[in-house]
Amino acid sequence: MKFVHVILSCVLLGFSLKANIINVPVDQPDIQAGINAASDGDTVLVADGIYIENINYLGKAITVASHFLTDGDTSHIANTVIDGSQPSHPDSGAVVTFISGEDTTSVLAGFTITGGSGTVIANGKYGGGIHIFNSTATIRNNIIEFNAINQPTDAYGGGIYAFLQSQDLIIENNLIRHNSITSTNVTEYCLGGGIYTYSDGNETVRIANNRIINNTITAPVAYGGGIEPGAANFLITNNIIKGNSINATQGGSGGIDVFNQIPVIQNNLIIGNSAPTGGGILFEFTSSAAKTTGMGGRGAGKPAANAALKTNRTNPLNVSNNTIVGNSATESGGGIRIIGATIPSAMNLIVWGNTAPSDPQISGIMDLQYSDIEGGYLGTANIETDPLFADTTFYYLLSNSPCIDGGNLDPVYNDPEDPLNPGFARWPAQGLFFNDMGAYGGPGSKPLSDNLTGIEEIPISSGNLPAGFQLFQNYPNPFNPSTTIEFALAKAGWVTLNIYNILGEEVAELVSENLSAGSYKYNWDAGGLASGVYLYQLGAGRFVQTRKMLLIR
Repeated sequence: MKFVHVILSCVLLGFSLKANIINVPVDQPDIQAGINAASDGDTVLVADGIYIENINYLGKAITVASHFLTDGDTSHIANTVIDGSQPSHPDSGAVVTFISGEDTTSVLAGFTITGGSGTVIANGKYGGGIHIFNSTATIRNNIIEFNAINQPTDAYGGGIYAFLQSQDLIIENNLIRHNSITSTNVTEYCLGGGIYTYSDGNETVRIANNRIINNTITAPVAYGGGIEPGAANFLITNNIIKGNSINATQGGSGGIDVFNQIPVIQNNLIIGNSAPTGGGILFEFTSSAAKTTGMGGRGAGKPAANAALKTNRTNPLNVSNNTIVGNSATESGGGIRIIGATIPSAMNLIVWGNTAPSDPQISGIMDLQYSDIEGGYLGTANIETDPLFADTTFYYLLSNSPCIDGGNLDPVYNDPEDPLNPGFARWPAQGLFFNDMGAYGGPGSKPLSDNLTGIEEIPISSGNLPAGFQLFQNYPNPFNPSTTIEFALAKAGWVTLNIYNILGEEVAELVSENLSAGSYKYNWDAGGLASGVYLYQLGAGRFVQTRKMLLIR
């Protein structure tokens, strides 16, 4: 359980005191009743429990959240379940629906979303867990799992489906796993086992800090087991995209399917995905329109935009600092496959240990630079050397890895500098501050985890700023298994809060980010650690303070 929480005297959770909090089931019997009673700006706060319902936001700018929102305890996410397996009509089987012009002020946070079967539009089914049409939302800190679309024709978005209309979309800090699409139709597409999003305008889609794991599509024609990004202004960053699969006669990309545009794909760990071609990433550029119904299918972008893309290499900054390992294809391009005349540009990649009968690492032509490619690849400063991974879970690099400081030397691509060790990179980047190849290098470098972090920052009123820096004694102490750590910051800056065993070995990194001045508390769960004395250390600029705590099992 991880949560940074600013202590407030006059503001709760960043919401105005004028807004109402509707408690479910105390004030209203179920979540939909809470939404019905809410007005813009209100919060529908849902107690732990299983809620068998399919909810609709009805166009309201409200927050619907579990008690994770109030105390940061991630157990609420698993224990507050919206189960959409018994819809009032089988054609409306999405668990959560946004179809009335909602925007990013409509927030869904802190639930397990499960049992959805998608909503019918025309002859297809869309959005097993979450269905967004001509609207948008903020989807944050949820577990979206075991939603399944079983449809004889086309189906999009086993976990999340979004068709945007003049609105941005935020999908961050979610665990999106074990969602599925199954179809028998040989002429229609099935897209986006985990996430499908489409926009033909200037909307921005942010998919960040998610864990997109073990989603599947089984159909004759299928693409994008993990993500199908049908929008040019896409930011896919700091995600773990793992174990997603396409089981199809025709199709590609177990991880990310890119069609006729190059979204920003940075600092992702793309591992163990599988497909007929392009196991990790498939780039496909064609002038044909696969679907033009307005539903937002693969190839439904504007023809003029497609034509312009044909004549140019893409910006290498768009695709950078990804680790693409252990993916597989039954045809070609286990790691990356490129189809069509456009030459995508990329840099600072690690592409290693992928498998396919033909071109197991990269199949097709890329403008590739400063990357470590098994088997080698032509391009500026590319290498072919074992990257020396420290583990096979998060694929951090050993300190003697050739990928450290091996990326593009332009200062704009530098790793973040360690404020406590000037001239050196801030972990998980290593070495000097020159760009490391792979997911942990470059300006977007940050640790990745299989867990929901639940880290949020809430503004503090200027009249209550601490007079100095201070790290307080944890409580309770001794503890089993969780404890609270509080600290105060006199001014804004980069802050770290780490846990060490008595040998000085780091066992947990709790905070590593820029924080505003204020007072904070952090609930830490030491589950899995042995009894004993542990040290916790706060670093803020030149201020460093360490205290002891005792874990008793």
